[in-house]
Amino acid sequence: MQETTDQANSSLEKKSTKAILIANPTSGSYTFHAHQIENIVSTLRKQGWQAELKLTRAGGDAKRLASEAVQQKIDVVIAIGGDGTIHEIIQGLAGSETALGVLPSGTVNVWAREVGIPLDLNGACNILLNGQTRRIDLGKIQDRYFLLMVGIGVDGEVTQAVEKKPVKRLGVVGYLLVAAWWGARYPAFRATVTLGGQTIKVNALQVIIGNTQLYGGAMKYTWRAKCDDGLLDLCVIRRQSLLRRGAVLIDFLLRRHQRRQWVRYETGETIKLTTTEAVAIQVDGEPLGHTSTSEEEPTLLSVAPQALKVIVPRTAPKDLFSQQPL
Repeated sequence: MQETTDQANSSLEKKSTKAILIANPTSGSYTFHAHQIENIVSTLRKQGWQAELKLTRAGGDAKRLASEAVQQKIDVVIAIGGDGTIHEIIQGLAGSETALGVLPSGTVNVWAREVGIPLDLNGACNILLNGQTRRIDLGKIQDRYFLLMVGIGVDGEVTQAVEKKPVKRLGVVGYLLVAAWWGARYPAFRATVTLGGQTIKVNALQVIIGNTQLYGGAMKYTWRAKCDDGLLDLCVIRRQSLLRRGAVLIDFLLRRHQRRQWVRYETGETIKLTTTEAVAIQVDGEPLGHTSTSEEEPTLLSVAPQALKVIVPRTAPKDLFSQQPL
Protein backbone atom coordinates (compact mmCIF):
# COMPACT_ATOMS: atom_id res chain seq x y z
CA MET A 1 0.00 0.00 0.00
CA GLN A 2 2.80 2.38 0.93
CA GLU A 3 4.54 1.63 -2.38
CA THR A 4 1.38 2.48 -4.31
CA THR A 5 1.02 5.75 -2.41
CA ASP A 6 4.67 6.66 -3.07
CA GLN A 7 4.21 5.99 -6.80
CA ALA A 8 1.13 8.18 -6.87
CA ASN A 9 2.91 11.00 -5.07
CA SER A 10 5.86 10.66 -7.45
CA SER A 11 3.51 10.93 -10.41
CA LEU A 12 1.87 14.05 -8.97
CA GLU A 13 5.25 15.63 -8.32
CA LYS A 14 6.54 14.96 -11.82
CA LYS A 15 7.02 18.32 -13.47
CA SER A 16 5.63 19.05 -16.91
CA THR A 17 8.03 19.69 -19.78
CA LYS A 18 8.81 23.35 -20.33
CA ALA A 19 9.44 24.19 -23.97
CA ILE A 20 9.74 27.13 -26.31
CA LEU A 21 9.32 26.90 -30.06
CA ILE A 22 11.40 29.31 -32.15
CA ALA A 23 10.39 30.31 -35.67
CA ASN A 24 11.14 33.04 -38.21
CA PRO A 25 7.78 34.64 -39.15
CA THR A 26 9.18 36.08 -42.39
CA SER A 27 10.16 32.71 -43.84
CA GLY A 28 7.91 31.21 -46.47
CA SER A 29 7.80 27.89 -44.65
CA TYR A 30 6.42 29.51 -41.48
CA THR A 31 3.73 31.36 -43.40
CA PHE A 32 2.72 28.11 -45.08
CA HIS A 33 2.68 26.11 -41.83
CA ALA A 34 1.47 28.80 -39.39
CA HIS A 35 -1.92 27.22 -38.68
CA GLN A 36 -0.39 23.76 -38.27
CA ILE A 37 2.23 25.14 -35.88
CA GLU A 38 -0.51 26.67 -33.72
CA ASN A 39 -2.20 23.27 -33.59
CA ILE A 40 1.07 21.62 -32.57
CA VAL A 41 1.54 24.10 -29.71
CA SER A 42 -2.01 23.24 -28.62
CA THR A 43 -1.24 19.50 -28.87
CA LEU A 44 1.87 19.85 -26.71
CA ARG A 45 -0.12 21.75 -24.08
CA LYS A 46 -2.81 19.07 -24.06
CA GLN A 47 -0.06 16.55 -23.35
CA GLY A 48 0.97 18.53 -20.29
CA TRP A 49 3.78 20.59 -21.80
CA GLN A 50 4.24 24.25 -20.92
CA ALA A 51 4.84 25.29 -24.53
CA GLU A 52 5.26 28.80 -25.88
CA LEU A 53 5.88 29.98 -29.45
CA LYS A 54 8.45 32.75 -29.88
CA LEU A 55 9.08 34.52 -33.19
CA THR A 56 12.37 36.06 -34.25
CA ARG A 57 12.54 39.62 -35.50
CA ALA A 58 16.18 40.01 -36.51
CA GLY A 59 19.35 38.02 -37.14
CA GLY A 60 20.74 36.57 -33.92
CA ASP A 61 17.36 36.40 -32.20
CA ALA A 62 17.23 32.60 -32.34
CA LYS A 63 20.54 32.34 -30.48
CA ARG A 64 19.40 34.96 -27.95
CA LEU A 65 16.10 33.18 -27.31
CA ALA A 66 17.91 29.85 -26.90
CA SER A 67 20.38 31.41 -24.43
CA GLU A 68 17.50 32.90 -22.45
CA ALA A 69 15.80 29.49 -22.39
CA VAL A 70 18.95 27.97 -20.88
CA GLN A 71 19.05 30.66 -18.19
CA GLN A 72 15.36 30.02 -17.43
CA LYS A 73 16.04 26.25 -17.20
CA ILE A 74 13.66 25.47 -20.05
CA ASP A 75 13.70 21.73 -20.81
CA VAL A 76 13.43 21.86 -24.60
CA VAL A 77 13.99 24.43 -27.33
CA ILE A 78 12.21 23.42 -30.53
CA ALA A 79 13.61 24.74 -33.81
CA ILE A 80 10.94 25.36 -36.45
CA GLY A 81 12.84 25.62 -39.73
CA GLY A 82 15.84 24.09 -41.45
CA ASP A 83 19.47 23.43 -40.64
CA GLY A 84 20.26 27.16 -40.64
CA THR A 85 17.75 27.74 -37.83
CA ILE A 86 19.15 24.78 -35.89
CA HIS A 87 22.68 26.10 -36.41
CA GLU A 88 21.81 29.44 -34.84
CA ILE A 89 19.93 27.88 -31.93
CA ILE A 90 22.73 25.49 -30.92
CA GLN A 91 25.01 28.49 -30.39
CA GLY A 92 22.83 29.25 -27.38
CA LEU A 93 22.27 25.66 -26.23
CA ALA A 94 25.85 24.32 -26.34
CA GLY A 95 27.00 22.97 -22.99
CA SER A 96 23.58 23.23 -21.35
CA GLU A 97 20.92 20.82 -20.05
CA THR A 98 18.30 22.25 -22.43
CA ALA A 99 17.54 19.78 -25.22
CA LEU A 100 17.08 20.54 -28.91
CA GLY A 101 13.88 19.43 -30.60
CA VAL A 102 13.09 19.94 -34.28
CA LEU A 103 10.02 20.59 -36.41
CA PRO A 104 11.70 20.52 -39.85
CA SER A 105 10.48 22.98 -42.47
CA GLY A 106 13.68 24.01 -44.26
CA THR A 107 15.03 23.40 -47.75
CA VAL A 108 16.95 20.17 -47.14
CA ASN A 109 16.60 19.37 -43.40
CA VAL A 110 19.82 17.35 -43.16
CA TRP A 111 19.67 16.79 -39.38
CA ALA A 112 16.08 15.55 -39.57
CA ARG A 113 16.96 13.18 -42.40
CA GLU A 114 20.09 12.02 -40.57
CA VAL A 115 18.24 10.83 -37.46
CA GLY A 116 14.91 9.95 -39.06
CA ILE A 117 12.69 12.78 -37.84
CA PRO A 118 9.62 12.83 -40.14
CA LEU A 119 9.53 15.79 -42.52
CA ASP A 120 5.82 16.33 -41.88
CA LEU A 121 5.29 18.49 -38.81
CA ASN A 122 2.71 16.27 -37.12
CA GLY A 123 5.04 13.28 -37.40
CA ALA A 124 7.89 15.39 -36.00
CA CYS A 125 5.64 16.47 -33.12
CA ASN A 126 5.10 12.82 -32.28
CA ILE A 127 8.88 12.41 -31.97
CA LEU A 128 8.97 15.30 -29.50
CA LEU A 129 6.38 13.53 -27.37
CA ASN A 130 7.59 9.94 -27.72
CA GLY A 131 11.22 10.08 -28.85
CA GLN A 132 14.41 9.51 -26.89
CA THR A 133 16.91 11.99 -25.51
CA ARG A 134 20.59 11.59 -26.35
CA ARG A 135 23.66 13.66 -25.61
CA ILE A 136 25.91 14.27 -28.60
CA ASP A 137 29.07 16.14 -29.52
CA LEU A 138 29.31 19.44 -31.32
CA GLY A 139 32.11 20.51 -33.58
CA LYS A 140 33.63 23.94 -33.25
CA ILE A 141 35.39 26.14 -35.79
CA GLN A 142 36.85 29.34 -34.40
CA ASP A 143 34.07 30.49 -32.04
CA ARG A 144 31.19 28.82 -33.94
CA TYR A 145 29.63 25.49 -33.01
CA PHE A 146 28.41 23.12 -35.69
CA LEU A 147 26.10 20.14 -35.51
CA LEU A 148 26.64 18.60 -38.94
CA MET A 149 29.79 19.50 -40.85
CA VAL A 150 32.23 22.04 -42.21
CA GLY A 151 32.88 22.15 -45.95
CA ILE A 152 36.01 23.75 -47.40
CA GLY A 153 36.40 24.21 -51.13
CA VAL A 154 33.79 23.95 -53.85
CA ASP A 155 30.82 23.65 -51.47
CA GLY A 156 32.03 26.69 -49.55
CA GLU A 157 32.13 28.64 -52.81
CA VAL A 158 28.64 27.43 -53.74
CA THR A 159 27.22 28.43 -50.35
CA GLN A 160 28.75 31.89 -50.55
CA ALA A 161 27.64 32.31 -54.18
CA VAL A 162 24.03 31.40 -53.35
CA GLU A 163 23.72 33.35 -50.09
CA LYS A 164 21.53 36.45 -50.44
CA LYS A 165 21.22 35.92 -54.20
CA PRO A 166 17.93 35.49 -56.13
CA VAL A 167 18.93 31.93 -57.04
CA LYS A 168 18.52 30.98 -53.35
CA ARG A 169 14.75 31.30 -53.79
CA LEU A 170 14.90 28.24 -56.04
CA GLY A 171 15.84 26.12 -53.03
CA VAL A 172 17.61 22.84 -53.82
CA VAL A 173 17.40 23.55 -57.56
CA GLY A 174 19.26 26.82 -57.08
CA TYR A 175 22.05 25.11 -55.15
CA LEU A 176 22.33 22.37 -57.77
CA LEU A 177 22.61 24.90 -60.60
CA VAL A 178 25.37 26.83 -58.86
CA ALA A 179 27.09 23.59 -57.79
CA ALA A 180 27.13 22.32 -61.38
CA TRP A 181 28.73 25.58 -62.52
CA TRP A 182 31.38 25.63 -59.78
CA GLY A 183 32.00 21.87 -59.79
CA ALA A 184 33.15 21.85 -63.40
CA ARG A 185 35.50 24.81 -63.14
CA TYR A 186 36.69 24.79 -59.53
CA PRO A 187 40.50 24.44 -59.24
CA ALA A 188 42.17 22.21 -56.69
CA PHE A 189 43.88 23.87 -53.73
CA ARG A 190 46.93 22.97 -51.66
CA ALA A 191 46.14 22.25 -48.02
CA THR A 192 48.15 21.27 -44.96
CA VAL A 193 46.18 19.42 -42.30
CA THR A 194 47.44 18.48 -38.84
CA LEU A 195 45.56 16.02 -36.63
CA GLY A 196 46.31 13.11 -34.36
CA GLY A 197 50.01 13.91 -34.29
CA GLN A 198 50.44 13.75 -38.07
CA THR A 199 50.65 16.38 -40.78
CA ILE A 200 49.08 15.75 -44.20
CA LYS A 201 49.79 17.78 -47.32
CA VAL A 202 47.22 17.33 -50.10
CA ASN A 203 45.94 18.77 -53.36
CA ALA A 204 42.22 18.85 -52.65
CA LEU A 205 38.98 19.64 -54.43
CA GLN A 206 37.08 19.61 -51.18
CA VAL A 207 37.66 19.01 -47.48
CA ILE A 208 34.74 17.87 -45.32
CA ILE A 209 34.96 17.75 -41.52
CA GLY A 210 31.93 15.92 -40.16
CA ASN A 211 30.36 15.47 -36.75
CA THR A 212 27.63 13.45 -38.47
CA GLN A 213 27.44 11.40 -41.66
CA LEU A 214 24.89 12.87 -44.08
CA TYR A 215 25.84 15.66 -46.46
CA GLY A 216 23.33 17.67 -48.47
CA GLY A 217 20.59 15.22 -47.63
CA ALA A 218 21.92 12.61 -50.08
CA MET A 219 25.65 11.84 -49.82
CA LYS A 220 27.88 10.57 -47.03
CA TYR A 221 31.42 11.91 -47.14
CA THR A 222 32.12 11.21 -43.46
CA TRP A 223 30.34 7.86 -43.52
CA ARG A 224 32.10 6.47 -40.43
CA ALA A 225 31.23 9.41 -38.17
CA LYS A 226 29.48 8.90 -34.86
CA CYS A 227 28.05 12.04 -33.33
CA ASP A 228 28.89 11.09 -29.73
CA ASP A 229 32.37 9.55 -29.89
CA GLY A 230 34.42 12.66 -29.09
CA LEU A 231 35.96 12.76 -32.56
CA LEU A 232 35.63 14.70 -35.81
CA ASP A 233 35.86 12.82 -39.11
CA LEU A 234 37.96 14.28 -41.93
CA CYS A 235 37.37 13.43 -45.58
CA VAL A 236 39.68 14.99 -48.16
CA ILE A 237 38.60 14.60 -51.77
CA ARG A 238 41.79 14.60 -53.79
CA ARG A 239 42.35 16.59 -56.98
CA GLN A 240 40.69 14.94 -59.99
CA SER A 241 40.41 15.61 -63.70
CA LEU A 242 37.15 16.98 -65.07
CA LEU A 243 36.07 13.53 -66.31
CA ARG A 244 36.83 11.85 -62.99
CA ARG A 245 34.91 14.47 -61.02
CA GLY A 246 31.71 13.01 -62.43
CA ALA A 247 32.76 9.52 -61.32
CA VAL A 248 33.50 10.79 -57.82
CA LEU A 249 30.07 12.40 -57.58
CA ILE A 250 28.28 9.25 -58.77
CA ASP A 251 30.22 7.01 -56.35
CA PHE A 252 29.22 9.21 -53.42
CA LEU A 253 25.62 9.63 -54.52
CA LEU A 254 25.26 5.84 -54.81
CA ARG A 255 27.39 5.29 -51.67
CA ARG A 256 29.58 2.79 -53.44
CA HIS A 257 32.47 1.08 -51.69
CA GLN A 258 34.90 2.37 -54.33
CA ARG A 259 34.36 5.97 -53.20
CA ARG A 260 37.23 5.27 -50.81
CA GLN A 261 39.72 5.44 -53.70
CA TRP A 262 39.08 9.15 -54.19
CA VAL A 263 39.65 10.31 -50.62
CA ARG A 264 41.93 10.51 -47.60
CA TYR A 265 39.96 9.69 -44.43
CA GLU A 266 41.11 10.43 -40.87
CA THR A 267 39.68 11.18 -37.42
CA GLY A 268 40.84 13.46 -34.63
CA GLU A 269 39.84 15.61 -31.66
CA THR A 270 41.53 18.71 -33.07
CA ILE A 271 42.20 19.64 -36.68
CA LYS A 272 44.46 22.47 -37.84
CA LEU A 273 44.27 23.51 -41.48
CA THR A 274 46.02 26.02 -43.71
CA THR A 275 45.81 26.57 -47.45
CA THR A 276 48.21 28.30 -49.82
CA GLU A 277 45.37 30.58 -50.92
CA ALA A 278 42.25 31.54 -48.94
CA VAL A 279 39.47 28.99 -49.60
CA ALA A 280 35.76 29.47 -48.90
CA ILE A 281 34.18 27.75 -45.86
CA GLN A 282 30.60 26.71 -45.14
CA VAL A 283 29.39 25.57 -41.72
CA ASP A 284 26.14 23.58 -41.54
CA GLY A 285 25.23 25.12 -44.89
CA GLU A 286 25.98 28.69 -43.77
CA PRO A 287 28.90 30.73 -45.22
CA LEU A 288 31.80 31.42 -42.87
CA GLY A 289 34.62 33.35 -44.47
CA HIS A 290 37.80 31.68 -45.71
CA THR A 291 40.62 29.45 -44.52
CA SER A 292 43.83 30.78 -43.01
CA THR A 293 46.98 30.91 -45.10
CA SER A 294 49.18 31.39 -42.02
CA GLU A 295 50.86 28.42 -40.34
CA GLU A 296 51.17 30.53 -37.18
CA GLU A 297 47.37 31.02 -37.03
CA PRO A 298 45.76 28.07 -38.81
CA THR A 299 42.03 27.47 -39.17
CA LEU A 300 41.28 25.49 -36.00
CA LEU A 301 38.53 22.91 -35.60
CA SER A 302 37.83 20.98 -32.42
CA VAL A 303 35.19 18.80 -30.83
CA ALA A 304 33.06 19.73 -27.82
CA PRO A 305 32.24 16.28 -26.37
CA GLN A 306 28.66 15.66 -25.16
CA ALA A 307 27.85 19.36 -25.59
CA LEU A 308 24.24 19.05 -26.78
CA LYS A 309 21.13 17.15 -25.71
CA VAL A 310 18.83 16.22 -28.61
CA ILE A 311 15.42 14.57 -28.98
CA VAL A 312 15.50 11.96 -31.75
CA PRO A 313 13.35 9.01 -32.82
CA ARG A 314 13.71 5.74 -30.93
CA THR A 315 14.45 4.25 -34.35
CA ALA A 316 17.35 6.63 -35.08
CA PRO A 317 20.20 4.87 -36.98
CA LYS A 318 22.34 2.94 -34.51
CA ASP A 319 25.51 3.42 -36.53
CA LEU A 320 25.35 7.17 -35.84
CA PHE A 321 25.87 6.66 -32.11
CA SER A 322 28.38 4.98 -29.82
CA GLN A 323 26.58 5.75 -26.54
CA GLN A 324 23.23 4.67 -25.10
CA PRO A 325 20.23 7.07 -24.81
CA LEU A 326 19.85 9.06 -21.59
